[in-house]
Amino acid sequence: MNDQICTGVSSACFYPMETLCAVRQLCAWKIPNIEIFFNSPRELKEEYVQKLHQLCQQSGTQVVSVHPFTSGIEPLFFFSEYPGRFEDGIELYEGYLRAAKKLGAKLLVFHGDSPYSKIPQEKAFDQLRRFDRFALEQYGVRVAYENVVRCRGRDPQYFASLREYYPEMRFVLDIKQALRSGRLPSEYIRLLGDSICHVHISDSTSERDCLPVGGGEMNLHELLRELKEQGFHGSVLQEVYRDSYEHPEQVLEGYRALEKMVSELNGPTFSTK
Repeated sequence: MNDQICTGVSSACFYPMETLCAVRQLCAWKIPNIEIFFNSPRELKEEYVQKLHQLCQQSGTQVVSVHPFTSGIEPLFFFSEYPGRFEDGIELYEGYLRAAKKLGAKLLVFHGDSPYSKIPQEKAFDQLRRFDRFALEQYGVRVAYENVVRCRGRDPQYFASLREYYPEMRFVLDIKQALRSGRLPSEYIRLLGDSICHVHISDSTSERDCLPVGGGEMNLHELLRELKEQGFHGSVLQEVYRDSYEHPEQVLEGYRALEKMVSELNGPTFSTK
């Protein structure tokens, strides 16, 4: 990536549509940057990943990140004191890392530890550091820790402490998850600064906390401006849920609204690639 913000859409917007079909839709729309949310072990097999790769190559679509469907078991593997389980977790996640490398993705989105975890914080941080170094050195992929309401990352201070321990750690800011955690997205931006490398963006109203961009009342332009002022130059991808919209075209409309917003923010030299 260059020093510009790039825009795109996550395949998770169409869940439970099969991943290949969701990516095919995004490619048909010529979305320049996407996140692929894997939903089954069979999707990590070489033949399936190759189909995804061919689709994206043919349409000129860049895969910037991958998202494991096994996020819920990350506390069991990556934050366990049981001998060998951490190594088993890395072995399990190598499937995602191999897929990411094949697809050209540089980020693996990670939900991380449970708020009820009893592992000492320093040990948890060290295991995260080891996992990130392994992913980067072996596959050229960074582990990007996302704020999720059911996980420890819902607390921006936890992320701030992790950043202090391991300054190379990178973070994903998810707008809807911040709202569900009772936090303002700006809290994460203020504490994490340019350690945020990836954003899952969505709109909201007082009644609904996840809507396509432009379908709610949030001042997303101001949020993007704040990110840019903090040195952000990563990917901002629209990620909503299937019950967030009535018609698939609303996802495309949301992307176009996002693209316009970022284009205005970055000026005439802006590029989505």
